[in-house]
Amino acid sequence: MDSRQLHYFRTVVDQRSFTRAADVLHMTQPSLSLSVRRLEKDLDVQLLTRTSSGVEPTEAGRYLYSVASQIGQEMEQARAHLHDIASGAVGRVRLSVAPEFNWGFLPDILLRLRREAPDVELTVIDPAPAETLANVQEGRSDLGLMITSDVSDLQRRYGDTLVVETVATLPLQLALPERLSHLPSPVNIADLREETLIIPFAHPSFIGLPEILEVYWAAHPEFRPYRIQKVSTLQTAVPLVSGGVGVAYVTGVAQSFTTTRVHYRDIPDPPPPLHTALLHRRDAFLSPAAERLRLLLLDCVPGQGR
Repeated sequence: MDSRQLHYFRTVVDQRSFTRAADVLHMTQPSLSLSVRRLEKDLDVQLLTRTSSGVEPTEAGRYLYSVASQIGQEMEQARAHLHDIASGAVGRVRLSVAPEFNWGFLPDILLRLRREAPDVELTVIDPAPAETLANVQEGRSDLGLMITSDVSDLQRRYGDTLVVETVATLPLQLALPERLSHLPSPVNIADLREETLIIPFAHPSFIGLPEILEVYWAAHPEFRPYRIQKVSTLQTAVPLVSGGVGVAYVTGVAQSFTTTRVHYRDIPDPPPPLHTALLHRRDAFLSPAAERLRLLLLDCVPGQGR
């Protein structure tokens, strides 16, 4: 017994005639009759009987018709669901994303994904960049979105195991507390050496803001601050700036989660920009749902282009 035989049998019952059923199925009546006889032989039971009004199912035939109808519906549902999976309309995706994107960017992605593929289940975590890198490497996340100062360095280090895509360029600005809101834009960094500079920790797994600042200060020693406060991420720096602890180099993304007590100023001779990198494992199959999200991220990440 197979699905084709069940379909033939159901059609005969629906049409109450082998002749009409054969026309519907675009096959000859003898071939259809042979298929039904083989089904009856396989099951060792009579399924149909001929009456003056047409072909009628026996009690066994009525039971099989009910079962076959349910199987047919489930097969149609399976076919539709498989199509949705293949198109990325359903599925599960795990995303590790830099905390900096939580306010002004990630909500837009979630809303767009919900509109385009409401049945995709997205799990989001926002760890520090080094953990995002590890999550993707070890398969805990399907995709990772992180901020780095050198995407090519990531590609050199991890290109054998990870696909690393440059998504956007993020120029640096200076975030100032309320007490420094009177300073013009662009601001003279040399005038702020007495202020505590809040920057993320350096990580051995990738090149970030601390490394490019060291190169920047080597070329411009007059810009090196006297005091540095290290924090876990760029996002952590903004509340500290708001509280008056000091100043911080930030990207334009930071303005999405700012308060009225944080003011942003351009820099006349700024450090090199940061970059957004999108990661996924090279040796792992990227599901259609994950691929859909990857394309959304490439399309929607804020910045000045790839």
